[in-house]
Amino acid sequence: MKKILIALAVVAAVAAAAIFFASSNEVKREFFAMDTFVSAKVKGFAAKDAAGGISTLVRELDSKQLSRYTSGSEISRINSEAETVLSDEMRDYITELLEVGKMSGGKFDIALGAVSDLWSFNDSPRVPSTDELTEALSRSGSDKLSLSGNTLTRADGCIIDLGSAGKGIALDKVKSYLSDKKISSAVVSVGGSVLLYGKGSFNVGVRDPWGEAGRSVMTVKLGAGCVSTSGSYERCFEQGGKRYHHILDPDTGLPVENGLVSVTVISDSGLLSDALSTACFVLGAEGGAKLAAKYGCEAIFITEDKKVICTDGIKPNVTVLVDGYTVVE
Repeated sequence: MKKILIALAVVAAVAAAAIFFASSNEVKREFFAMDTFVSAKVKGFAAKDAAGGISTLVRELDSKQLSRYTSGSEISRINSEAETVLSDEMRDYITELLEVGKMSGGKFDIALGAVSDLWSFNDSPRVPSTDELTEALSRSGSDKLSLSGNTLTRADGCIIDLGSAGKGIALDKVKSYLSDKKISSAVVSVGGSVLLYGKGSFNVGVRDPWGEAGRSVMTVKLGAGCVSTSGSYERCFEQGGKRYHHILDPDTGLPVENGLVSVTVISDSGLLSDALSTACFVLGAEGGAKLAAKYGCEAIFITEDKKVICTDGIKPNVTVLVDGYTVVE
């Protein structure tokens, strides 16, 4: 029997971080965009207008630039043409994400769309055949791309998918927008990526991978920045007695099996926090910690046997809330 284990999180953060943000004068807006729930809590001058503006900004970013499934979006145009002149923003996104791919030793790859398209994690889950994966892998990978200035050349059949960084990109756009609006503080979650904006500290709850959606396994005390979590519990299913999830190894096209169930990355950059949470998951705790350090980021890894592995800079700020979890010293 096929058992679907798709984990649905609360509106504040799908499958990732629950945020505790106390303010008696905040304006809150919740909506659905980028195939996930978005929550914006804003405080400051023109907070109501800013909250509405965030909704417009995130939706337009998705429909005009990042969505592969929206006809006319920039990424759709890229995937339909052998050579494309990119907008300056898209050039910068792709340049930085290609660099993450290199720094990760190829364990993060934006040109894996042909492989991810073979999998289905919805109501009709599907495991692709070995032959299908082999064929899709043959036309996938960042080595099938060439970027010169704003001109991107793409090999036939190679599909770019920015889903592993899109929500973080949205946070960076929102952060710039809030600065222009003179907002004093805000917490904005786009799926598993969260922007903490303003002075002071924030208590961030990281979801319990084995608990009900919305239950936090720990809190992390943080200042302003971005937090992204990737978890194997987010989009997954069981078939033939085996569990499959959506975080794929670029070398095999198969779900990663390295003992991790969740990785959280803290960074000043939304794009980096999002991309690195995936890259660090694929690399595993040891390799992921090294990659995070190269970017000056902090990371928290949760293993299948409920061990919590933290990089040194964030460990003092972590408080475990659920019995059975152990912070590795």
